[in-house]
Amino acid sequence: MRNRPPARAIYKKYPWTIEEIGKFIALMNNIQYKCIAACIVQSGLSISDLLGLRYGDIKDEFERGVVPLCLDLSRKKTNIPFLTFVGSWALGLLKQQLMDRPLNDDTPIFMVTRRAVDSYFRRVGVKFGGWFSGRNPYSPHSLRAAFRTILSDHKVDPLYIEFWMGHKVPEQQIVYVSKSREGWRETYRVQAEPWLTP
Repeated sequence: MRNRPPARAIYKKYPWTIEEIGKFIALMNNIQYKCIAACIVQSGLSISDLLGLRYGDIKDEFERGVVPLCLDLSRKKTNIPFLTFVGSWALGLLKQQLMDRPLNDDTPIFMVTRRAVDSYFRRVGVKFGGWFSGRNPYSPHSLRAAFRTILSDHKVDPLYIEFWMGHKVPEQQIVYVSKSREGWRETYRVQAEPWLTP
């Protein structure tokens, strides 16, 4: 048994607070990446769902200035339909990001690859927390995890968190949470957005 492979390192996500997330994003000198980070934190979206967004997905509410902005999506990975929201902090960055760009319904909101995002977050992570080896503890996924942790810490209903993250929610449970889009928006505005804004 001498030639066993070494034990795999356990991937540790950074235990974010919203204040630290604000500092981390402040280290970014590129509006597109700042916007990506803020959108993940405020919506709980996965990086693949976020990078898949087209202008047509946000156009109506974005152009009318609706805050928080609703994202009515189907999760790429699982095809589960869900709603989530982007609050005023991330929307402010999104407006800067989309300014002076020709936009039509098919225009990708983010003109960047997942690989480029991972690489950029890694560089900023080194600036933020010093050198690390292996997987990036400050990855986009760690910000998605922070969405769940921060809302859980503030006693938001776990069912709401799972729904906003596009996770499968047991049908017998979601059946009893009958909310309109406006109902969900108000719930997010009151119970989530304040804790997800630095």
